[in-house]
Amino acid sequence: MSQFKKLAIAGAITASLMGATAAQAHVSYHLDALGGQAPNVNGSDADGTWTGGAPSYDGNLPVTWVANIHHEDTVYNVSAADAITKGAASNFVLESANNKWTPASSWGNALDFGLINMEVAGNLTVTVAADSSLNSTFAPGFTLFSGWDATATSNKHGSWNADPFAPTTRGSNELTYVGHAATTTDGGSVAYTFNGLAAGHYSLWIGGNGADNTDEYYKASLSVAAVPVPGAVWLFGSAVAGMIGFGRRKASIAA
Repeated sequence: MSQFKKLAIAGAITASLMGATAAQAHVSYHLDALGGQAPNVNGSDADGTWTGGAPSYDGNLPVTWVANIHHEDTVYNVSAADAITKGAASNFVLESANNKWTPASSWGNALDFGLINMEVAGNLTVTVAADSSLNSTFAPGFTLFSGWDATATSNKHGSWNADPFAPTTRGSNELTYVGHAATTTDGGSVAYTFNGLAAGHYSLWIGGNGADNTDEYYKASLSVAAVPVPGAVWLFGSAVAGMIGFGRRKASIAA
């Protein structure tokens, strides 16, 4: 292949990737008419605007943000500060009030709902923490589901997490429990890695798990690491490559 063709192909691929990134921002936030957080009510996903484009979402549960994970080994930060740099009002916050993730007094009405669009497969690490820049006393808990809600009658109201290992999905037929993590430390943080996830849609429900009901502001980060290839596979690949090389040398000598 000529050098010109190689450069042309590389340029086309780069342009394609740049276009995809521009069309769909890494993290997009749902805003109300004044630039603050959109109303956390059922069926509100079409209300207001999005900082980087609305997700293709057909559900009835409210949505606060969507993280489009395009690449491995890249940290995608979700925070009020990030939203403000993207056009949100200066009073924009990410908040989950009244500590209603905790199984003892769970209530979906108080949760914040985020969407994750994983374009790459791998080990997903989710970290949720109190937003220290807002002097938050939040003690976070979160639950990850595979899928995005697409049920017109799904409802965030009501208890949902009495059994955190088998939480109800509030009437949504599309969500499947993957796992959860939490801390009881006010002003703390919690992280968990979900191994071997396929590319696709996931839902992250965030709530409080502490005792302090004030200043319950949070921030989150998401990243995907490739699943390591077992050493035996590398050895097998090396052996095959060696056999191919030996066969070629033998054929060359015979010729």
